[in-house]
Amino acid sequence: VEAYIDEQLHPQRIDDSASVRKSRHFEALHVSPAAEFFDYSPAELLDQLTRDKMQRALHSRCQLQELMVDFWSDHFNIDASKGDCRWLKPMDDREVIRKHALGKFSELLHASAKSPAMLWYLDGRVNVKRSPEDKPNENYARELLELHTLGVNGGYTQRDVMEVARCLTGWRVRERNKFRFAVGKVEFAKRLHDDGEKHVLGHTIPAGLGAGDLDRVLDIVAHHPATARYIAGKLCQRFIHQDASENVITTVAEAFLQSRGDITHTLQTLFKHDEFWQHRSCNIKRPFHFVLSALRATAAKTDA
Repeated sequence: VEAYIDEQLHPQRIDDSASVRKSRHFEALHVSPAAEFFDYSPAELLDQLTRDKMQRALHSRCQLQELMVDFWSDHFNIDASKGDCRWLKPMDDREVIRKHALGKFSELLHASAKSPAMLWYLDGRVNVKRSPEDKPNENYARELLELHTLGVNGGYTQRDVMEVARCLTGWRVRERNKFRFAVGKVEFAKRLHDDGEKHVLGHTIPAGLGAGDLDRVLDIVAHHPATARYIAGKLCQRFIHQDASENVITTVAEAFLQSRGDITHTLQTLFKHDEFWQHRSCNIKRPFHFVLSALRATAAKTDA
């Protein structure tokens, strides 16, 4: 079992060509750049995304990779029914979630923040400052602190939310109804950015950084101790038990901090903990995983 876990922690070493070939049947998921997604209907994209998720979960030899794709898809949730998300969610799944599922949390967070689907879903594209009287749209800033990094009890204040929102002004997505070319492309408009000095979680972000404000604020929250504890708690709930002990959460959080958010190292620490071996089968399966188990147990064939 330990050898299997070690193999799963390094999916790049696994020959998963059979599942990759099956995934290629869903051609809409492999187009590039983002504008090409708009050549398909939203219904077709959602159908292919759903069926590919099913076949990967059933047939991929990289099962931990698939579990973490599921985990991060929940964590960085995007409703595919909102606006241009209907066309941009498949790109987010490929370029954000799957690409970074077992990588560095900071890189995953940066990719998510600049994802056209996320900028649409949490209104980052309308967070602009055109005049001194304009107040920033705080929707993404609040979700970033409350759900993506520090957690609801992570020690931030309303002032932090507003300052983070100021840092994130000026990022735009070329919308389907406004542009003919390069639809879905993410751009930074300096003229719409609040370039003044900001104060976030005790850190001063100097004026004049422009697009660099986003990188500074994401680095602050990605490596914050509260983020380590929040992510560790969610991982322990997923892989051990809903009521995982303080001991294991603290151990996993320390691994997250010491490795600068290395997801593979963090999971490795979790899987080595005694509590994982004692309670790893205590969680109730979600309906999706229950269906997968039934398909495997009955050796059923499916086109997903």
